[in-house]
Amino acid sequence: MLGEITKTIVIVSTVLILFTTVCIAVGFDDCADCHQDSYNLWSSSAHNIADCGICHSPAESGFEGHISNPSDSVPTADLSSEVCGDCHAAIFDEWNEFGEVGFDMEAMASHSEPTEIAEPYVLHSDVSCVVCKSTDGAILNLEEAEVYMLNEEAAHDLNVTEWTISCVACHDPHEGGLWLENSTLLCGNCHNTEGLVADGNTPVVRHAQWEMVSTSGYVDGTHPTAIGCVDCHMSMIPLDGEVTTGHDFDFDAVALSDPDASNGCYMCHQDSLTSLIEEKQAPISQKLSDLNSLKEEANIALESVNGTDSYEIQLANYNDGLFYLTEVENDGSVGIHNLVRAHSDLDMSENFFNSVIEGSSGVDEPADQVPAPGGIVVLMVFATVAFLLKRD
Repeated sequence: MLGEITKTIVIVSTVLILFTTVCIAVGFDDCADCHQDSYNLWSSSAHNIADCGICHSPAESGFEGHISNPSDSVPTADLSSEVCGDCHAAIFDEWNEFGEVGFDMEAMASHSEPTEIAEPYVLHSDVSCVVCKSTDGAILNLEEAEVYMLNEEAAHDLNVTEWTISCVACHDPHEGGLWLENSTLLCGNCHNTEGLVADGNTPVVRHAQWEMVSTSGYVDGTHPTAIGCVDCHMSMIPLDGEVTTGHDFDFDAVALSDPDASNGCYMCHQDSLTSLIEEKQAPISQKLSDLNSLKEEANIALESVNGTDSYEIQLANYNDGLFYLTEVENDGSVGIHNLVRAHSDLDMSENFFNSVIEGSSGVDEPADQVPAPGGIVVLMVFATVAFLLKRD
């Protein structure tokens, strides 16, 4: 612990020494002439020991050139977490799972994995993907606090410089606090379905965390205390003489049960939290398994009516079944984010799949099917025989 403190002091001192000359030469108070709001936030925060030059790099003419001719000499901003890690080393190490040996991009997900490496197709996807898979986009997204309110016109013109979800995606770098104090709203601006509804044409729902949590007992007063995303995914926990801050965002029920954890779960749940979660997840997990089997039956039934008048109706039912199933699957919490909604969704999914299966029995012949030629031949033979007998 003492070693980490010493290391941090050395790093901070070195950074301050490096920029002292720049501060004296430029006088960063001059920045306030144009950037008053940012200056006020910075100067009244703990970050006021770090000057503008730590995050902003000047053009060739230096900061003096920017001050004398702002539009022709614009500094660039470094949005990477590495900048923050120079002072906040322990937190950076928690966040930087991608840099750990053994990190598996196929099986794991982390805010620290660069999108251009982990999901390169996103670079050419629609703006909503780009916005939530980059720090530049996340900052733009949070300019409007409410979910689903992305400024798409501005997003189309976005020039992405940081493809991880770095510290400043959530924290205002000038004063260090969160862009939004409501953590559920903060996280929900990216972790949402973009307002999708079951319309018969939407078979997949992704990242439904906002829709689940925002309608749950955690926020509507049903739970004894209101809790947000950070209470379960970023609880501060003493560990081996140090404090973990949860910047890996992993959910760990055992750690949350620690009596010294900042989330306070232990006060009510004592040592039963882990078993309680497993108990609540078990029926959801079983139902997910059963529904995936039922989905296969419904798919076979759907194909059996392909080409008939009822196909479009049953396809819509099948897609709605998938909608409710994947909303729970891709929420990722196995029901814990919202047990009531999870059970309701899975019941809806079951009803739609059963509708497809039941609808495939006793359907009419396909609309484009013509009578079999054998019947016509028999009729022609009888007609010929009758004609010949009558002539005789």
